[in-house]
Amino acid sequence: MKNWQVYAIKYATREAKSRENFYGPSDPHEDDSMPLDYYIWVAVNGKNVVVVDTGFNETVANQRGRTFFRCPVSVLPQIGIDPADVSHVVVSHMHYDHVGNSEKFPQAKFVVQESEMSFWTGKYASKYGFNHLVEVDDVVYLVKENFKGMVHFVNGSEEILPGITVTKTGGHSAGLQVVTVETEKGKVVLAADATHFYRNIQEDRPFSVVGNLAEMYDSFEIVRKLTIPELIIPGHDPLVMEKFPPATAELEGIVVRIA
Repeated sequence: MKNWQVYAIKYATREAKSRENFYGPSDPHEDDSMPLDYYIWVAVNGKNVVVVDTGFNETVANQRGRTFFRCPVSVLPQIGIDPADVSHVVVSHMHYDHVGNSEKFPQAKFVVQESEMSFWTGKYASKYGFNHLVEVDDVVYLVKENFKGMVHFVNGSEEILPGITVTKTGGHSAGLQVVTVETEKGKVVLAADATHFYRNIQEDRPFSVVGNLAEMYDSFEIVRKLTIPELIIPGHDPLVMEKFPPATAELEGIVVRIA
């Protein structure tokens, strides 16, 4: 059960300048375009399906000025997946672009770092520097799912299914976690926002949204130790759609097969 297939589904984008995507003083020379793409990820092994993150919906896209292409969950049937058959949804973290649409997975258990849920149900969630990063309804949905016994909490690292391991990194958010998937190519690391772009981890330059700067630097080291550079998949880099082949000819520009 360790030879999983891994897909990335692109569902939205937004334009940005490169200077906006790095922490610290802006470099006036970094004025080139560096857009962010938005993805969810899927790992499949026979009848076993794990979704990593769930994106946001069109309403949120319009409110936040994102270019919305499609509901990412609506794409799943095109690669042979019924959302009702998804057993686990790994929530890398609870920012708005990673945990919307959760209600579309009625049978799934949500895998969350305990420190992430604690943060967004704690005293700092209402603070100006943090509250714009989440949609309240998304947080409340997971709280309700927890009362139903449908949230699985992790503290650190845990293999949630054979060949699927989550590892806490922190940095960008209090309980950010990455997902390691055993594939025929080797260990694919779905890094989510531990590195938004290839350049963040390659150049050791944190992304501009920082929860804990020291932990963000440490997260680069954690991810590097998990796999080879070619199998680190950043959370928002348009290059992902160029580096990997489309899942099918019809899904070119929408779904790529990573492994």
